[in-house]
Amino acid sequence: MDSIFELEYNVNDLKKVDEKSYKLFNRIYSFYSEVGTLKIVPSMKPLVLSYFGERDDSGQLTSKVEDVFENLEKQRIINIFNERSGQGTLYNSLRSNRPGMNRDLSEEIIKLQYLIRNSEKNCDFCSPEENTPEDVFGRVRGKYSITAANIAKYDVWSSLVIFKKHNPLEFNLKELSDYLDTAFKWFDMVFNEDENYKFPFFVWNCLPRAGASQVHGHAQILMTRDRSYARVESLKRTSHEYKKETKEEYFNDLYMIHKSLGLSHKSGNVRLFASITPIKEKEIIIISPGSPSKMDQTKKVIFNILRCFIDVLGVQNFNMSISCPSMNEDDDIPYIIQMVDRGDISKSTADIGGMELYGSTVVADDPYKVIKKLREYL
Repeated sequence: MDSIFELEYNVNDLKKVDEKSYKLFNRIYSFYSEVGTLKIVPSMKPLVLSYFGERDDSGQLTSKVEDVFENLEKQRIINIFNERSGQGTLYNSLRSNRPGMNRDLSEEIIKLQYLIRNSEKNCDFCSPEENTPEDVFGRVRGKYSITAANIAKYDVWSSLVIFKKHNPLEFNLKELSDYLDTAFKWFDMVFNEDENYKFPFFVWNCLPRAGASQVHGHAQILMTRDRSYARVESLKRTSHEYKKETKEEYFNDLYMIHKSLGLSHKSGNVRLFASITPIKEKEIIIISPGSPSKMDQTKKVIFNILRCFIDVLGVQNFNMSISCPSMNEDDDIPYIIQMVDRGDISKSTADIGGMELYGSTVVADDPYKVIKKLREYL
């Protein structure tokens, strides 16, 4: 099976069989693959085996002791850098086995169910019309969602799409479609209210580890002026500079690179890929040629990926964003939907540290494993 740790071999194969894709890869990405070494001191060996040795149900060690030590003393590192966007990612498969990173999934599910059930007591969002403020032009009411003004605003225009269901992980296609429709109707209403605010942004922080202040299902909807929000603006500038230099479409070339590496999928005219430089675990990037609120195929793709995340991959907390073109200009970028896993609800280790904030992203999940599961589901 392909793995991100075979990237060097895969890229070399491209050079032999698909020179165009090979040149395209090197136009955007650079990387190195090397071995990081260390020495396990004798006094540490019992502790190392307890952390990293594989065991059967009875607790008996099934790994070869020498293999455990060799895997630790010689670790394969992949460092990938997007020369255009500046996004870089470090991979080391051993990081998924760090102390505190592995837990019993059944235990996590019980804790998650308790958190959701307990949070229903005195939940403001369960009665949004009575317990949340509204925008000056009122609320947008969908069948399964309603808007509310954000009481502690991110920006001048900053509101919420509050889902009818309390549990944010319980939704079907009709409900997800309604959340998106409600959001984009709100974007239209804000633009009609003030045409200076023309850059929409949608972000769903699902559950506390992903940044949600309320367990009850909801998404943030924002509009800003002058330019898109910083990271979206950076994407746009990368795309514009790339086109100016190469005469090619940046997002199309990104997709084609991932396709040549076996990391993409296409559904109708909606394309997606598991990024080789993810911002965090399991990042999937969807390229939609039109507004998700107007494209049923885009809604289906978003829905299926989220359901695969939750139902197959065991994702509990996630972030999903939709970066949009401006409302009234000939903006040549597509709609970019990004989603990422933020880890289990009760992990004692944070998923973002100083490296992610000030260095490069460090991830444990292999994008080849993620895209394999998504393809099977889709």
